Amino acid sequence: MLIKDFLSNGKSMLIAPAGFGKTHTISECLQYCQNEKKQLVLTHTHAGVASIKEKIGKTALPSRSYDIETITSFAQKYSLAFCNNSDIPEQSYPKEYYPFILENAIKFIKLKPIKEIISNTYGRLFVDEYQDCTTKQHELILLLSNILPTHLLGDFLQGIFDFNDNTLVDMTDRVQMGEFSEFKFELDKPQRWLNGNNSTLGEDLKKIRQDILMKVDLKLENYPSIEMHSFPERDLSNPKSDYYKRIRILLKEPNLLLLHPETSNINPRLSLIKLLNNSVTLIESIDDKDFYNVSKLADSISEENVKIKLIEICHKLFNKTGIDYWFNDKGLKNKTKAEERERILPLQLKINSLTNKLSSELLSETIKEIGKLDQVKCSRKELYKTFCRALDDSEIQNISVYDSMVNSRNFTRRIGRKVFGRCIGTTLLTKGLEFDTVVILNAHKFTHPKHLYVALTRASKRLIICTENNILRPNYLI
Repeated sequence: MLIKDFLSNGKSMLIAPAGFGKTHTISECLQYCQNEKKQLVLTHTHAGVASIKEKIGKTALPSRSYDIETITSFAQKYSLAFCNNSDIPEQSYPKEYYPFILENAIKFIKLKPIKEIISNTYGRLFVDEYQDCTTKQHELILLLSNILPTHLLGDFLQGIFDFNDNTLVDMTDRVQMGEFSEFKFELDKPQRWLNGNNSTLGEDLKKIRQDILMKVDLKLENYPSIEMHSFPERDLSNPKSDYYKRIRILLKEPNLLLLHPETSNINPRLSLIKLLNNSVTLIESIDDKDFYNVSKLADSISEENVKIKLIEICHKLFNKTGIDYWFNDKGLKNKTKAEERERILPLQLKINSLTNKLSSELLSETIKEIGKLDQVKCSRKELYKTFCRALDDSEIQNISVYDSMVNSRNFTRRIGRKVFGRCIGTTLLTKGLEFDTVVILNAHKFTHPKHLYVALTRASKRLIICTENNILRPNYLI
């Protein structure tokens, strides 16, 4: 496919299977257009924003020539700028907040002055991961496509965000896609695996894609580049089992993703993190309610209840056993060992200071000190670090901790978040990302064909499948 052909029409669409060079294509498009106005790139997740920025950062393209953000953060700019604050639902209530943001963004972008601002600011619009657009987001993009030349990139086999009563756009529906269907292109080479990583894996994943499209069972023996281990599902939580021991061995890999089949409940992932002694990092959802709940908890602290609330916060951030070793309902325990009494003396002074004069900055320092105590462990490092940062920023800006947290999550939404190291996540949290080594846990439970395809295509070098059955049987009736 030639970039100039893709950009030759004001409305065009590119079908890009996972790992076939979609992000590279976006980068090439931006370079091709760099002498035009600034280009606008929209995607769905903060991880996706970070991934695109990382790829483009390897080129000589100046950052002033493009803006990259999520569709939500783009919509937020207009809704938050023109709506009364009292009318905007709290961000901690996503089912009310996001429809409000999107509906009002559509309303304001229809106005002539806003259209002129957009057309004067940007030369073109590129929308990544288009298969994840809801029909309402599709309405927004169609509106923008009447203002800017618009180019859509996505893959209908990766549309997995159809939850919370969201109806996703169908990229194969000519009626929905309209003129975009008339100028459709497709990538056909598994570039991620051809670039010196694992070309055989790339070819096997290309075969798997065809098998899924043909709606057949996946016999893992037909894909020799994929490592398969047969383990009973229950053995994952047994430290004496071969399943657990295999995962421990794989933790030596520097760039590793463990993919868990449970997307709606965080607890199975947290349990595994604790079982692995916090040696993997939890990939958090951008709007997990705990970020907002712990912030509201901090805002509820008074000089009278500081000790009780502090312990409540610590139970959300750290392991209960560790906190209960040092604290009881009244505060710090009286320790008998001299070294332990000496260890908690600075902490006791900080807590005493909090009871005399509340300070978000001092609360942050106190929580960080608690996090250093022996036996205290943190399984949710991003929650812990983001909360402490929100405390510090609330002090500097003289705003509530909750408002500070909202600002922090929105900032992450705009600039993206780079994910690296040894991580555990789900398909919903890792789509658009790639890791050298990926382990799919309990692969037989990935029954949705699209979720399974997303899971299989996260690895660039080594793909390991742990399953009870060497034949994966996606439910094609979903």
